Amino acid sequence: MVALTTALSLLAGALAVAAIVLFRRLAAAREAGERATDGLLRVQQDLRLRSTEAARMRAGTSALDEGVVLLDIDQNVVDWNRAASDLAGLPERRQGNPRRVEDLLPWGQLELALEDLERPDRDTDAVRFELAEPAGEDERNLLVRVRSLGDLGFVITIHDQSRIRRLESMRRDFVANVSHELKTPLAAIKGFVETLRDDPKMPGSTRKRFLERISTQSDRLNTLVGDLLTLSRLDETEGGAEGFQPCDLALVTKETIRDLTSLAERKGLELSASIPDGPVFVRAEREGLRQVVSNLVDNAIKYTPEAGVVAVQLRFTNVQVRLEVADTGIGLSPEDQDRVFERFYRVDRARSRELGGTGLGLSIVKNTVRGIGGEVGVHSAMGKGSTFWVTLPRLPTDSSAG
Repeated sequence: MVALTTALSLLAGALAVAAIVLFRRLAAAREAGERATDGLLRVQQDLRLRSTEAARMRAGTSALDEGVVLLDIDQNVVDWNRAASDLAGLPERRQGNPRRVEDLLPWGQLELALEDLERPDRDTDAVRFELAEPAGEDERNLLVRVRSLGDLGFVITIHDQSRIRRLESMRRDFVANVSHELKTPLAAIKGFVETLRDDPKMPGSTRKRFLERISTQSDRLNTLVGDLLTLSRLDETEGGAEGFQPCDLALVTKETIRDLTSLAERKGLELSASIPDGPVFVRAEREGLRQVVSNLVDNAIKYTPEAGVVAVQLRFTNVQVRLEVADTGIGLSPEDQDRVFERFYRVDRARSRELGGTGLGLSIVKNTVRGIGGEVGVHSAMGKGSTFWVTLPRLPTDSSAG
């Protein structure tokens, strides 16, 4: 009996020890589980934070005009924005595993730039280069910058410089044309003056003829400078038509036709007009409108042969006004129609100079019309004449001209 009691006591002690060990292990396991849970929560929070940051970065880059392409350290393309898709011809979205940069952007200069950035003795973290990409019938000029991000990889930015390059080309052409156009009358004036100075016994009739030519070239020079100043003013004007007052286009057209009727009669032309009796208001500068109508009608008169017809028509709807100047003149080829509104562009340079044109009139028309929210164009056929048209937003009839 004593032995049984002793055995039971030992068994109870053992069970108690086992229970204590078990409880301790359970407590340790529970503590470890809590730590694991906390760690998992922290990982999940970190992943959500990184996902949010990535989404913000994508949203930010998607709004950029510049293309952005991200590479990993192994030069695999991992992401890009919409602008990069448009500029570099990349797919809209990344699909599948990352692809090698040379597969998506097969630019030799890009490969050289990446090699340069991977050299241990490099002295810069960024390389830039320019390249020309075909874009339909035109050429697209791209400025590409490649920057090393260290162990994170590389970032490529792509900027479309096509408009800048076109403007630079237009500026060079403009300066060259201005220099040429100024040089011609100045050289003529200088030659006539030197002849008059060196020949004091020149007959009076010859002297008078030379002075008339000097006067003609001076007038041409004055007209050219005036047109250049007008274009400069139009280029610097901002804000559209909001800053202008209502102006009666019908009245301006009638006054302009009245002033140019004598010029048409001297050439034996018929100048007709179809203009509403009441006012037709648009928001514009009065002098600018006068130049638009005058340049179009004067241009039609100059290039219409004797016994021809120049017809001016003004019509309107509730929201739009349309001015048309049609002639039975020499007409324009399709190529000339595409370029006739360019500065200094002339269909026939010799004839234009003979008629006193500067090559800037139609450019002034285009810039003025577009500056007040309108459009301008031409329909023409060789040998059958041309119709130049202008459309402008119309103001209500109860507006008052300022």
